[in-house]
Amino acid sequence: MPRKPRTPCTIPGCPELTSGGRCPTHEREANRTRVTPGGSSYGRRWPRVRAAYLYAHPWCVLCGRTANVADHFPVSRRELAARGVVNPDAFECLRPLCTTCHNRETAKHQPGGWAAEKAPKAPPF
Repeated sequence: MPRKPRTPCTIPGCPELTSGGRCPTHEREANRTRVTPGGSSYGRRWPRVRAAYLYAHPWCVLCGRTANVADHFPVSRRELAARGVVNPDAFECLRPLCTTCHNRETAKHQPGGWAAEKAPKAPPF
């Protein structure tokens, strides 16, 4: 049975062929620059904190459906850390949301990415 041809590394300009994604060299570089290698910037405690919070608060506060996202509110986790909050993952800094409401709220309050690039620029006055 024929195999799928190997594709180039996803880093622009890298000629290495891979079975998908980055080449081993660029994967090592990405892991070195990551806050917690193999994890996220939230750290190792976050999955337990999130699970405990959603167990204690099972319903979305906006629509009443089953919550599956522990959203930092009223400001983001990054802003809480910048303000010097000792524990930005404390229950009083979170709110339970369903995925639909979380995506809508994030798009509304943290516009970026494609939405920011396609938004019409205001004329300078």
